[in-house]
Amino acid sequence: MGQDSNTSHQQVPPSGRVNKVEPFMGLPEIERSLIYKLLETSNKKSVKKVFVDTDTYNEIDDQFALVQLLLSQILCSSVEVVAIAAAPFHNQSRNTDNYGQGMELSYKEIQNILNVLDCGWDGPIYKGSSLTLKQNNANFVTSESATALCELVHKNHSENDPLFVLALGALTNIASAILMDPDIRSKIVVCSLGGVSTNLQNFGEFNYQQDNLAAQVTFSSGVPIIHFPGFSVTDILKTTKWELDANVKNRGEIGKFLYDRFNEYVPYYPGRSKTIWDLAPGAWLINPDWFVSEVVHAPILNDNGTWTIYSENHPIRSIKWIDRDPIFHHFFGLLEKYESV
Repeated sequence: MGQDSNTSHQQVPPSGRVNKVEPFMGLPEIERSLIYKLLETSNKKSVKKVFVDTDTYNEIDDQFALVQLLLSQILCSSVEVVAIAAAPFHNQSRNTDNYGQGMELSYKEIQNILNVLDCGWDGPIYKGSSLTLKQNNANFVTSESATALCELVHKNHSENDPLFVLALGALTNIASAILMDPDIRSKIVVCSLGGVSTNLQNFGEFNYQQDNLAAQVTFSSGVPIIHFPGFSVTDILKTTKWELDANVKNRGEIGKFLYDRFNEYVPYYPGRSKTIWDLAPGAWLINPDWFVSEVVHAPILNDNGTWTIYSENHPIRSIKWIDRDPIFHHFFGLLEKYESV
């Protein structure tokens, strides 16, 4: 991995703030009608090709999300996972020394899941960035993931057949790919989990704070985005040890793996629940009827994690509400069906 600092037009302002009077962040503009078209494509029930970018070892929800997607491909043919990439993270609860170590741990965890699930998926796995954009002097970071994403998009996708990029962690790899090759923006839809709803001001959030500059770049670049906020939206996806006892624990080796990961990470006390945040983007691709969403102007992400509404910005789709029960019912059903195969 390395950096490329010889493309000055792809460098973001040192302040990290997006200029309100410069839509698309100085990148070539995309027709808003095309952005709307791509946003509507994501709202249709169809088999969608998916590039998963995941900080898999950061918590325990990415593990559930990967199993959800892979089993949905095998058992329901509702998605097609074309590649999986490891996103960087740096988290005290995982005792990481830096973002690169977090990425490496996630890369290993992806392999662990595939080995335990043993479902026959043999697509590529890519290592992502070991630095944030800020650490790389506000330049994109060259990595296997960012490079492969650009290549996959141009080789196999178009505005009529976009690649859905499930961004389940920091947006470093995604922002880097956009800055490396802005043309991919018209051939992808980024399903991004992170941040908070625009009406919340006093909540901390992990994914975007890991690389706030990468999130700012992504939201201001014009790429079509499905935004899954954390608090007040995806935090409804809670489960408990008792629910997993009944529906996951005894569902084969992968059920035991997920159950053990949950119990290793989540301290027990009466009434304890845990949000499985990362089920949301995959569930949207499987069945958007489980969600309520709205097309809005892309807000500006501030340095402190709050949003500024800006009506001149390009459109994105914002998830407003989630029907929690059918998502977990579908997930538990996948495990039960896979165990019986």
